[in-house]
Amino acid sequence: MRPRLFLTGLCVIGLALPAGADALLEKARKVPREGPAYLFDMSFDDGKQRLSFKVDQARPEDERVVAITPDIASLEGEAAKRAERLKSETKGDIWCNRFTEAIPPGATRISENASTATYSFTPLPGEDKNMRAMVKHLTGTAVLDKATGNVLAYELAAPKAFKPAMAAKIDTFSMKVACKAAPDGRSHVDTFTLLVAGNAMMQDFRQSETRKVSNLKAAPQSGYGAP
Repeated sequence: MRPRLFLTGLCVIGLALPAGADALLEKARKVPREGPAYLFDMSFDDGKQRLSFKVDQARPEDERVVAITPDIASLEGEAAKRAERLKSETKGDIWCNRFTEAIPPGATRISENASTATYSFTPLPGEDKNMRAMVKHLTGTAVLDKATGNVLAYELAAPKAFKPAMAAKIDTFSMKVACKAAPDGRSHVDTFTLLVAGNAMMQDFRQSETRKVSNLKAAPQSGYGAP
């Protein structure tokens, strides 16, 4: 699953990759996402509400949240709705190398040292309809581990204010992900922070949230498979 791109020299690299392709980026795209399933904790904080989730990747996709603190039954109004929404949205996919899907082949390597390389790029929109109107206004940054191809950090930011729609304006957009190695070596989301501020339909809005993944433990009798 992980081709040794450097074993046979530059000639083989030139034959194996498209012209202008970056060998490390190609290596990162081919890092396996399949592996043992995990149990883990995820905390959520948006400044108004704090929630803790226990997630089991070995369960069916819509049943992976096995516990929420505080219990949804104890919440009311918007707090209960937010908890229900987060429960339904939490699929357990915490693997950082999925971010390579948004990195174009022509991403620019802007810095590097002996162990890592940092890239800058305009992100690809992918299948997320909500992102298609936004990505052309964003700058992406990714840090890759040279030895493993793992994504170590990923960031999207808007250099200036922009209008994704006629009646909306984004003044601030910042998404930052810090990654960490799981017990089997795959790179997973450690912390995720998001800040979006602007106005829509003549109403100011501000969304801020932080998520933290911790306490990864192998799921009992999980076997192997895509979480």
